[in-house]
Amino acid sequence: MGNSQSTQSDAAIQEKLVEQLTALQLKNRVRQQELEKDYVQVDFKDPPPAYGEGSQTVSVSAAEQWEKQLLEDPKNRLALSALLSNPLPSIISQKVATLSDRQTFNVKVPLEGSPVTNQRSSGRCWLFAATNIFRIALMKKHNLKEFELSQAYLFFWDKLEKANYFLEQIIDTAAEELDSRLIQELLKAPIDDGGQWDMFVNLVSKYGLVRLY
Repeated sequence: MGNSQSTQSDAAIQEKLVEQLTALQLKNRVRQQELEKDYVQVDFKDPPPAYGEGSQTVSVSAAEQWEKQLLEDPKNRLALSALLSNPLPSIISQKVATLSDRQTFNVKVPLEGSPVTNQRSSGRCWLFAATNIFRIALMKKHNLKEFELSQAYLFFWDKLEKANYFLEQIIDTAAEELDSRLIQELLKAPIDDGGQWDMFVNLVSKYGLVRLY
């Protein structure tokens, strides 16, 4: 008798759980429909059975019918054409919000520095940015129309310092296995091109700056 009562209790709990899951599924379906009412959607004249109700496979004929009904709506064809020729962020972004948040600049820097520098693909953007900032102060102080600091000079010493750092690290980890994660990380980029402000400051403090002629 005790086992029978336990079975009935489990059945009641399972039935209650099924009811709650069904209600939650219905609630999520209604919420999804509310979210999608302003977007591309397909309205079926004869909707197919929901997943889990009857057949759980999608037939080829059903897929073809869905595609046909999708393309019958001009709004859907327009949306598909837009997606084929434009990136998704540019389509879904709200133009009204974008226009109201435009960045308008009305302050011009009195001295931008000349000549215009170009790093091309040399991996020295951080050195170009820093030296271009430094040269403005020098041009103002000495009343110069054109002035440029050498980026290649600092680039040479940066490579030398990075090479020395890499070799020192290899010496310190000589006891490590070659395939260890530490050694592999060191070997991944022994002398990287990138840099940052504190590295630039250290280079200038140690080696100084050179004018580019």
